[in-house]
Amino acid sequence: MIKTPPRINVRPEDADGVYSNIALVSFSRAEFVLDFARQMPGVPSASLKARVILSPHRIKALVAALESQVKVYESKYGKLEDNDLQGAIGFQNPPGLPPAEE
Repeated sequence: MIKTPPRINVRPEDADGVYSNIALVSFSRAEFVLDFARQMPGVPSASLKARVILSPHRIKALVAALESQVKVYESKYGKLEDNDLQGAIGFQNPPGLPPAEE
């Protein structure tokens, strides 16, 4: 049986969302913790922007939803390629450019 998703009320101050360029995942037997952070160039540490805690069943449903949406995205815009620059944490220079000064 498919449930109707609940209506989500969004406060105006939350409507713009939060940008994150780092995501960390940890877990215990009872829950998964997703930490979303942002690191700026020249700054040695990242700032936590959001923490989301989910049950193992909800994280599995989230993974399935993300996989489904990536397939839709790729059918519309083309395949996303896995590469080292996309998966790297923090700021990276494109190949051939000298390292950024800190």
